[in-house]
Amino acid sequence: MIKKPTRLAVVLWTCILAGFALMEFPGVLFFHDMVEPRIFGMPFIYGFNVVIWAFMCVVLFIGYRTHWGRRAASEDDESDAPDPAAEPTGGAR
Repeated sequence: MIKKPTRLAVVLWTCILAGFALMEFPGVLFFHDMVEPRIFGMPFIYGFNVVIWAFMCVVLFIGYRTHWGRRAASEDDESDAPDPAAEPTGGAR
C-alpha cells in the first residue's frame, strides 16, 4: 500500500530540490568577475552562496524539528521488530 505524502513532505522535498538546483546553477558564474551587484556587502557569487546555504540549513532544520521521514507511532505497531521488554528465550538464566 502506497502512502500519500503529506503536504509538509511535498513542501520540504520541493524546497530541498530547489535549493540543490540553485546551488548547482551554472548561471551564477556569469557574475564571477563582477563586483556589483552585492549581497550583504559581499560580491554576488559569495553572497549568493551564503544565502542558498542558509536557506538549505533552515529547510533541513525544519525537517529535523518536525520529525520528517520518521514513522508514525501507529505504523510502529505493525513492524516486525522484536519487543525489547520480552523475556529472552533459551540460554542460561
